Parts: sequence; C-alpha cells; structure tokens
Amino acid sequence: MEQVGDVLIVGAGPAGLLTALGLGQAGLKVVVIEAEDDLSEAPRAMVYMQSTIAALDGYGLLGDVTAQSLVGKRFACHIPEFGFKATVSHDVVTGITYDYNLHCGQNKIARIAMKHGEAHGVETLFGTRLTAIEQDGHGVVATAETPMGEKKFRTKYLIGADGARSAVRKLMNIEFEGHTWAERFVATNVYYPFEKLGYEASNFVLDPSHGRVVAAIDNDGLWRVTYAESSALPEETFMERLQERYRHFVPEGEKYDLLTARPYNIHQRAAATLRKGRVLLVGDAAHATNPTGGMGLTTGIWDTCILSDILPAVISGEESDTILDRYSDERRRVFWDISSPNASQNKRMMEEGDPVQRKQDMETVKAGSEDPVGQKMMMLFPFRVIGDTLRADSRWKDTDPTPRAGLDLGERVGQIA
Repeated sequence: MEQVGDVLIVGAGPAGLLTALGLGQAGLKVVVIEAEDDLSEAPRAMVYMQSTIAALDGYGLLGDVTAQSLVGKRFACHIPEFGFKATVSHDVVTGITYDYNLHCGQNKIARIAMKHGEAHGVETLFGTRLTAIEQDGHGVVATAETPMGEKKFRTKYLIGADGARSAVRKLMNIEFEGHTWAERFVATNVYYPFEKLGYEASNFVLDPSHGRVVAAIDNDGLWRVTYAESSALPEETFMERLQERYRHFVPEGEKYDLLTARPYNIHQRAAATLRKGRVLLVGDAAHATNPTGGMGLTTGIWDTCILSDILPAVISGEESDTILDRYSDERRRVFWDISSPNASQNKRMMEEGDPVQRKQDMETVKAGSEDPVGQKMMMLFPFRVIGDTLRADSRWKDTDPTPRAGLDLGERVGQIA
C-alpha cells in the first residue's frame, strides 16, 4: 500500500488539477490519479467569464492562460425572426472587474494547472483507474488498476473530480439527483468566419427550430456551434442530420471545415451530498448542468477554490471538519438556486416555442441591453456562483466586486434576462 500524503484526487480535468494546485499552494501533499493515459485534448468548455478569470488570477494562472486565449470583448443575443441583435460590451465593467472574457479550451487550462501544480509538489499518475474506496476515521484507502496491476493508495482525504459519470460518486453510493433533458446537445468545432455574419466572440441565437450557442474558440478561426436535437432520434446517425442543420447556420454555397462533432445528453443534476466522511466531490462529479451560459465549469471552478481553501484548515486543525458539511450544503445551494435555474432559463429562451413568449423575451433582452445597470448585472451575474466562502480569512473572501461597485444582484436568476 502506498501512502500518498494528505489528499488523493481522482480525475485530471480542470476541476481536479485546480483543486490540486490550490491544495499544493497551501502546503499539502497531493496526488492526482487519472484513468486515461494523458490529459484530454478536447476543448470542451472554453469561455471563461469574469468570475472564472478572478479564480484563475487568484491561482496565479492568469498570465499563462491569457497567453493561450482569445480575448472576447462583446456578447450578443440574436433573435432572427425579429431581425434583432443586442450587443453588450464588457467595457461596462471597466474599473469594477476584468472587462473581457477569455476563450480557451479547458484542455489548455488543465495543462497549465498541472504544470503549476508540479511546482508545488503535485504528482499526477495516468493510466490509473479507481475501482474501490474504503474509509475509516483516520483516512481513505483507494484501490486502482494501474499499468503495473492493482495498487492501493492510503490518504487522509479523497476528492472525486472525475466528471458527471463519477466513479467516486457511484462507489460511495451517492445519488445524482435531478433530471435528464429530453433533448441532447450536439457540440461542433468548425472553421468558418462567423464574424462576417455579425457574430461577436460569444453569442446566443434564440430560435425555436435552430437555437444555438456560437462562440469563438481561439485566434486561429476555430468556432464552437452547439445546438439541440431530440434524444428520440438515433444518436448514432446524428452526422446524417448535421449537414441539414448547418444549412441554417452558414449561408448556402459557402464552405465550412468541420473539425469535430459530438452529441451528448444534458442534465440538471447534483449529488445528494458533496461529502461522505473523508470523501468529497467537486465539479461535474458534484453537479451537472446543460452548458447554455457556461455555468457548469464556472460553478465547478469555484468548488475547487472553496474546497482547496477549507480542507488545509481542516487537516491542520484550524477548522472543525464540520466545515466540510457546510461546503456540501453551500455548493449544492449555489447549484440549485443559481447555476441550474440560470442554465435552464438560457436553454428555455434559446428554444422557446411560444411566439408570444419569444416576443416577451426579446423585449426583456432589449431592455436589459440598453440599460447601463442591466448591462453591468449581466456581466457580473456569474460572481453569484462564488457563494459563501465559509472562512472569515478565506483567500477568496473579497473576490466578488459587486458590493464594492454598489450593485446588488439580489434574486436575479439569469445572465441575459
């Protein structure tokens, strides 16, 4: 049996590697295990809003991430049937917070976080698949299949950061509460100059038949177009339908270069608890949302910030381990009260079938985009996912700029309305 020190993290995605970095910065000995043979190179989530940029800055990663990112300065909401486009510039929050978004594949974030973690002694073991968890009052034993056969790891705490299909969550028999949508999303990465069609770096297109999210991925002309289709349609034949869908995205006769396309089911789910003894959950292992509005990774990154701040205090004896229960309760509250309602509303607006409601949505978006205070609230809304930082001297306690700006997001549940 190998003693791996203070914390064993399962999953080498952004959530796992950022948690590891934060714990390493606090002086803990951390090992990350990953079932795959290397980091995933899929861009996946790739738009980082101001609250996420604040987290990356706090971790000391912002310079490296910015160097590999496209800097987005405007967001647009399009409603084609009304010939409507509302554009909001991030300049409205200049002097309050970061006046831009960063567009950067989460694969790049993961690699940057791993590099910085290594400087703090974090070790990442690839090809190591978790198969069993046992715990007692003093620690956790994790069993994994490795290239050299079965191996057992002994640690003080184990963190599951292994995605929506989390092996950690399943092995701990933690229910994943909520629902799966009747639609699936299809995420496509494509080379095409969407800017010439009037798109900004980030865009919602509200349309009952062809609603979509369109966002630039990098500075090399790669874009993400994500749309919905009925999950009653055979998933294995989605490519046969894709060309027809793209007829509504790109003018007839114009060429585009489709790099990748991937269908996936979408959920509004959260673990019944994010703590079971000495086992904890972060990121998609803790909660899964449809990605409309980017709230999944945004919320998950703030899980990592909060947990990597409180767990060292628990291990050192500075805090009672009851703060881990508060972590579970608060991150679930943030998901169910803020992240999930916002993502659900964004999805509803993107595909709304009622023409009266679509007209009302347009008026709501129009009013918000023309009001300077409404514009600021739209840009600052993602700071709500920080929630309670739980410790009086938390490294993250003053991150939310809205109180200093004299703004109260109150019960606002949506970014764009």
